[in-house]
Amino acid sequence: MTSPVEAHIKKYISVTELEVKLFHSLLTELKVEARKYLIKPGTQLKQCYFVNKGCLKTYFLDKKGDKHVIQFAIENWWVSDFEAFYY
Repeated sequence: MTSPVEAHIKKYISVTELEVKLFHSLLTELKVEARKYLIKPGTQLKQCYFVNKGCLKTYFLDKKGDKHVIQFAIENWWVSDFEAFYY
């Protein structure tokens, strides 16, 4: 059975079964409860996340404490704090 992330990748590139097995060996599945945080402020990231099911949102708080939504990550999308990821 093909996983959602595997199907997503195969839409863009050709991969061998060995490459798929290696890729899957590097993944960890997480389940996040509704209205809970996947990433908390100040967390140093070294990973990206793929949404198998559900929807995640990313946002930041400005100096006044107002929330600004950056993106919604729906099923089959990648999400992370990309600014923190690359610094």
